[in-house]
Amino acid sequence: MTAEQQYDIVIVGAGPAGLAAGLYAARARRRTILLERKVTGGQISLTSTVENYPGFDEVDGFELGQMMQRQAEKYG
Repeated sequence: MTAEQQYDIVIVGAGPAGLAAGLYAARARRRTILLERKVTGGQISLTSTVENYPGFDEVDGFELGQMMQRQAEKYG
């Protein structure tokens, strides 16, 4: 038998916008699930160099995706 879980918010896609939404939802203490079919960080994680992301002159895309994931996980 599978236990049913209920969530206040379901976020589809763990790209930058999805991770940000998950972060804010978790900080607001909402039961949140974030679904991603491929890689956390979305397309940005597959990019070798990101030069147009606020706060960074230049950053490796995979590294940026990992930083986003760690920050989101920090809040559960």
